[in-house]
Amino acid sequence: MNVDLIIQIVIGLVAAFAVYNLIHYIFVTRPGRKRLALAQRIANEAVKSSISKLVEQEVLLPFDENDLKSEDIAEVWGRGVMAFEYHLAGETIKDSIPEFRKSLSHSLEQYGDDHHMHAHADDADRPAFMVTDVWQLDDRVHFDVAYLVNTTTIEYVDDLKRLH
Repeated sequence: MNVDLIIQIVIGLVAAFAVYNLIHYIFVTRPGRKRLALAQRIANEAVKSSISKLVEQEVLLPFDENDLKSEDIAEVWGRGVMAFEYHLAGETIKDSIPEFRKSLSHSLEQYGDDHHMHAHADDADRPAFMVTDVWQLDDRVHFDVAYLVNTTTIEYVDDLKRLH
């Protein structure tokens, strides 16, 4: 085989790989990140509002809102899952963790109703936001909230229900 032909094949493969990655980034990765960032902003607003209501109802003690941070957990569960982890200082929660979960779920459901946000799946309306997990680690209470904005997230929540 001719050395020039081998060099052309290698250059062609490298160029094809580069073009594929560029197209994948432009049409898949970047829009996916934008959708995730938008969903995270919407979920953050819902959680902050719901947490504020819980403070007003004295379910939670007042705390610095800058302490409430979110992280996406899509990398763990797969692309397209709009679920986010939040955490609070453990001493802000007055009741037990199950009671906190129930109160937060109700508050998030109320937020969704007030903003006309519902997930439509299987010919039924579901709350747009669902608390999928709550746990305590050291002095922090962590909780996951899913924003049921797409089929992937709805399937993720349904899978979690099957595991419990």
